[in-house]
Amino acid sequence: MTTPIQTISPPQLLYDCDFLQWTEAMIFHLQNRDFNQLDIANLIEEIDGLGKSQKNAFKGQIRALIEHIMKRRYVDMPLEYRGWERTIRNIRPEIEDLLETSPSLANDYEQILDRAYEQCLKKLRPEYPSADFPDTWQFTRSLDTLLNFDFWE
Repeated sequence: MTTPIQTISPPQLLYDCDFLQWTEAMIFHLQNRDFNQLDIANLIEEIDGLGKSQKNAFKGQIRALIEHIMKRRYVDMPLEYRGWERTIRNIRPEIEDLLETSPSLANDYEQILDRAYEQCLKKLRPEYPSADFPDTWQFTRSLDTLLNFDFWE
């Protein structure tokens, strides 16, 4: 059993003054089913933030993966290939870890793919003006394929 957290301030004030102590107090109250002492409004905000954080991490990793696949596939800079491939190999397990923790992230993948591709185009076209990037993703829309297939071979 966890020892009680001494809180001098109400939970809402503690949230603003000492976040770590607030989390410890909320855990203590949850473990002891002391629901009257919970800071419900801030708990809801934090749980919502956790979900958004996971979605944003997933989107960011998908975008980074697509960016490096695009560079490797369409940018004629052979001296850079190895670095881009290494980055691709590093990003893929990060995405797999996110999906292992939260499989439902895959539900939004197709929408994320289109938006991520558009964002990559905006970034890469000015950086590599001689590259011929297609206006839309030219490959399968399968997440499994994105995580396992080398599109440049």
